[in-house]
Amino acid sequence: MKLGFRGGFFFIIVILVAVVISGAFLASELRLQLESEADSELLQAANAARELIQASLRENSADSLDNLADRLGEITSARVTVIAADGTVLGDSELSGKQILEADNHGNLPEVQEAFSTGQGRRQSRSLENSILYVAIPFQYENALGVVRIAKPLHEEAPALARFRLLLFHAAILGVGITALPGIFIFNLMSGQLRNLLDSAKALVEGRAEGQSSRTIPIFSKNELGKLAGSIRFMSQELERLMSKLAWERDRFEAVLEGMGEGVLALDDNRHITHINPAALSLLELSDGPTGSMLSEVIRSPDLNTLVSKPEVSETDTVEFELQGKNLRCLQARVTPQRSTGGRVVVIRDVTELRRLEAVRQDFIASISHELRTPASIIQANAETLMESALEGRPCALAFIEAMQRNSERLSSIITDLLDISQIETGKYIIKPSAIRIEDDIHRSLESMQVKAAAKRLAFETEVEPDLLVLADERAMNQILFNLIDNAVKYTPEGGNIVIRACRKDNKTRIEVCDNGYGIELKHHERIFERFYRIDAGRSREMGGTGLGLSIVKNLTEAMGGQVGLRQGRPRGSVFWITLPQGGKSLKKGTATKSDEEH
Repeated sequence: MKLGFRGGFFFIIVILVAVVISGAFLASELRLQLESEADSELLQAANAARELIQASLRENSADSLDNLADRLGEITSARVTVIAADGTVLGDSELSGKQILEADNHGNLPEVQEAFSTGQGRRQSRSLENSILYVAIPFQYENALGVVRIAKPLHEEAPALARFRLLLFHAAILGVGITALPGIFIFNLMSGQLRNLLDSAKALVEGRAEGQSSRTIPIFSKNELGKLAGSIRFMSQELERLMSKLAWERDRFEAVLEGMGEGVLALDDNRHITHINPAALSLLELSDGPTGSMLSEVIRSPDLNTLVSKPEVSETDTVEFELQGKNLRCLQARVTPQRSTGGRVVVIRDVTELRRLEAVRQDFIASISHELRTPASIIQANAETLMESALEGRPCALAFIEAMQRNSERLSSIITDLLDISQIETGKYIIKPSAIRIEDDIHRSLESMQVKAAAKRLAFETEVEPDLLVLADERAMNQILFNLIDNAVKYTPEGGNIVIRACRKDNKTRIEVCDNGYGIELKHHERIFERFYRIDAGRSREMGGTGLGLSIVKNLTEAMGGQVGLRQGRPRGSVFWITLPQGGKSLKKGTATKSDEEH
């Protein structure tokens, strides 16, 4: 009787739920019917109001549109509003003349915009206390254009729904009373066998969960419940076999996906993500799995989404796209169709470094070809001229030989810089750090630049803390200072000024080379230290630059544990700076320099 009572109670609950669901559906339909009737009434009222307004405009009636709206409001028992094409309220049945002048512009209301665009506008405003239906239609007469809007509260809806719910409640009580006793009796008759079948199925499930596969469902009778028990037994055996196979396939599949370096996304036929591996989460910089989301919401790449959405996709279709995250990256995606489900499998790999290396290689080939072609051509032409006839006239021969010497030196400089940067990047440039007195290195570099500086009437200034030590390789330090000062000399106009500063800053030694030259735009600052990167290629080659000096500075500085950078000078020019570890305590205590105060 216990199970029978529970079954009867469940039967009653089912009836009540069915009644409630049916009542909710019927109440919804009733509300929709009431709203539809109200909408139809308001539309008829709006059409009548439009005709009256257009007639009033044709007859040039003395009555204002506001008075006409007031009369229409009294007739229809609704709020009537006349709105001009620009959204200005011309009349309202519930507003005074002053209030109309102060009324907000109605041009942005949805029903007004819809009326102008489609010929009819509707909107229903719902609140806890009331629900208002708005209907708007346009009117036009000669140059006059506007919208008449009718608004009416749906106050009749609530009483009708309340009466309906009361009738539904009485029907539910009557239905439960009629069906409760037969239902309990029927459930009581079937409860015994169902209970045994339920206990057996529960024991089977618990045995499967504990790894016991020997339990089966017993067959108590040959009636319908017995046949059901036999079907459940067969189904459980098939499910066990299928689940074992699926578990093995799943483990193998997950092991492959987890171990892949490429990102893998599985999509269904609607392009929703059904699976994503950890490599894809890392590539896309996602913290949570976007399972269930559209691919276009996760990866905003028109090219990829176009390829995925193609009806026919070959197994070799690939696309490259850029993805903005912490850094801009270039990703390559290969899309493979799933023939059975109509979905797609997208395999993504990061090719940012590969494309960067390709770009560097192309830049290198283009730049080095151009750099070597010019001096090589000059040397070849001068040598051919000397061999033919130039030796007969000594002044001409001397000029050719000087040109050959200059360009051979330029070739030697390019090759030397290439070898240096190659050794630095491959780790063959041996760094032997020691405590160096930076003031001595600065003076040696300035002395080597005196001839070039004198030719352009440049002035050098130094602001160096006394006895300041830096922990660096002496040969690398000389090359860094030479390249920075040589760069400043090249790009500082005649009569300019170059300042070299060195000071202590944040337990580091900071060295700055400041010029008052042309200056460098901010957009070039990030790439100025790349190999062969030139702001103005023509001017750089004219001045004899190889495009490798600043790259050598960056690589040598970082190899010694330092940093390099660039900022704009004041009022103009550029300031190249490096920071390196201090070479122990200085020999003498010095005071803060001007550079310390500025930074």
